[in-house]
Amino acid sequence: MSGDLKITGDVVGGGELVVAGAVQGDITAKKITIAEGGSVTGAVEAEVAMVAGMLTGQLKAATVTLASTARVVADITHVALSIESGAVFEGYSRRVDNIDQATQQQPAGRATVTPISVSKVSTPADDDMTTTASAS
Repeated sequence: MSGDLKITGDVVGGGELVVAGAVQGDITAKKITIAEGGSVTGAVEAEVAMVAGMLTGQLKAATVTLASTARVVADITHVALSIESGAVFEGYSRRVDNIDQATQQQPAGRATVTPISVSKVSTPADDDMTTTASAS
């Protein structure tokens, strides 16, 4: 899909799809690449997903790669996830042993995440750095 193409609606394919334009809707394909400059707003489902552009929504794929240019605000369900340095990912990551498990409910007690803040504290007695973490 070329860079000047904008689609509103769902896209379903059995092969490889490269998104260089903008899609507002859900995408299902065997392999999907969201190219640098491309954007998807919706749910994406594939066996293999490579994101170098923007994704907002959900992503479900056995193998997921977020390139250094990726900007992702989504929940990702995956078997394998690779995030290159420079990629921006905001959301939840859920690893499963088999992508077919993704439709099952998340185990009780796993839905609550307590964010922590990490800071380095220097002591005047020496130059050693101590790392502290606290729940916010």
